[in-house]
This record gives sequence, structure tokens and C-alpha cells, in this order.
Amino acid sequence: MSKPLISICIPAYKKPAYVTRLLDSILQQTYRNVEVIISDDTMDNTVKIAIEPYKTALNISYTQNTPALRSPMNWNNAITMARGDFFILFHQDDWLEDREALSKYLKAFETRPEAEFVFCRNTGVDEAGHHTILQHIPSLLHQLRKKPLHLLLAQVIGPPSNTMLRTSARDQVLYDEEMIWLVDVDYYVRLLKKGFDYVYLDEHLVNIGLHEDQTTVYVRNNDSIILKENILFASKIGEKAFKDILIYDYYWRLLRNHAIRNISDIVNSGIEEQRILPVIRHMLQLQQRFSLKRLRSGVFSKLMMVYSYITR
Repeated sequence: MSKPLISICIPAYKKPAYVTRLLDSILQQTYRNVEVIISDDTMDNTVKIAIEPYKTALNISYTQNTPALRSPMNWNNAITMARGDFFILFHQDDWLEDREALSKYLKAFETRPEAEFVFCRNTGVDEAGHHTILQHIPSLLHQLRKKPLHLLLAQVIGPPSNTMLRTSARDQVLYDEEMIWLVDVDYYVRLLKKGFDYVYLDEHLVNIGLHEDQTTVYVRNNDSIILKENILFASKIGEKAFKDILIYDYYWRLLRNHAIRNISDIVNSGIEEQRILPVIRHMLQLQQRFSLKRLRSGVFSKLMMVYSYITR
């Protein structure tokens, strides 16, 4: 493989210090055939000014969006400008850890030419420098070809910053701009359902910044977004997906844990009623017969879930 161009696509919004930290990590890479694309939603010039000194050392293409596109539209905007053979959508608060990271991604593609994407160990780093491996249920890492929907149970691939893709994949799959919470799960599921192969590198190549300003922190405190996007995702994967009892159980617990008692509770989250699948309605009809306290009894809830699954 002869010196392919890598596009590092950065959807920026304020926090210029995060952007420059990422640019510094790119400068440290031994692999140099890189373009940097910055799609900036910041209304002032703080990011634009901060990146100016880097333009002599890096091939940077900068666009300021007026009005702001917001995530994930800004993500799509950044990656559609990529000219490289491969690209990474890099969140501005993440950065490259290993100086050989880009070379290692490319080596994985060279070793497995049929692969459409490569991802590494999902390692979070908080503001105190503490590391946390975020890949719960690691057994899923090698089962995703057969069970892509199990990313709902544990998002083991990690955020986009962990993942390098062939640019040809971008031409078939973009991020769903209706989503913000499940947007990466939905994206990876669609890649996997298209039969795109992958390589997992069990190495710490990328630092995923953990802090209180993250979108994920905001969404975790906003139940209506989580509920809405899960119901939207269900409408996309369809009734057939609920033959998998683990997916069925996931949605059973979603309704129970969010104290959903009727269809209007779901509609009030912002989802159109016609997008609520019959299988979701079936679960809700059974749950309505019992108090939330009873449903939250583990053994009883599991028995009722199995009964609901059998009678769906």
C-alpha cells in the first residue's frame, strides 16, 4: 500500500484548546500523508485563530459554518469534505495517544484488504489523566459480524475517533441527523448490516476525553432523548429484530426503567405515534397490568418479559 492519504475530519465547536491538543497529537505522528478538515460551528473566531499557527506544518482545510450545523450534521459535513483514501471522524476533545497510531491503522488495512473499517481499544481519559477501558462485554468485539444489533447492549466499538474507515464506506453510509444519543450505534449497525468487514486492534491508540461538557453527559440526564432515540432505532431495525430475546429484553427494560405507562408517554418524548412498532405496544400492554414497583422486581420482571416474548 503506497502512502495513501488519511483525512482527519474534526467537527469543532468552541474549546480551541481541545482542537490544538488534537492537532499537536497529529503533528507527533510518524505517518505524515495527512489532511486535516475542520468544520467549525463556533460563532466567534477563537478556533480559527487558534489553528492558524498549525497551517505551516499541517495541510488544514477550515470551514466556519454560519449558521451552526450542530451534531451530527456537522459530522457529516466534515467527512463529506474528505479527499483521502481513508478517514477518521475525530471529536475535538479526543486525541491520538500512540505516535504510530495512523501507521497501525493502515497496517491493519494492508493485512486485511477486505476490511472497510478498523477500530482500536476504547480508552477514556478523564481530566485528571485517569484511564478507563470503556469496552464492556468484550466478547462482542469478535461477534459483531453475526450480531451487529448487540451494539445496543454494549457499544464496544467506541466513538468515531476510535475508527478509521475507507472513504468508499462514507459514500454508502452517513450519520443519521435525527439522532444524537444512538447516532454512532446506528451508524455502525448500518455498516455491519451492509456486510462491511472490520479489524479490531487491541491497543490504546486514541484517547477519548471524558469531561462534564460532553454531549453524552447531557443526554444521560435527559430521559426523553434516550427514549425517543431508542424507539426511533426500533422503527429502523423492524419487528424481525425482536426475535432476538436480548434485543427484546433491552426494550422491555427500557419501557420499565423509564416508567412508560402508555403510548402518550412515548409520543411526548418527541416520536411520531406511527413509528412505534406493534412489538413495543405489545410489551406496554402487558406492563400496564402491573405496578412499576412490581415490574422492578427482578425475577417477576424477567418472567413477564419471557411471557411477553413468547406471546408477541
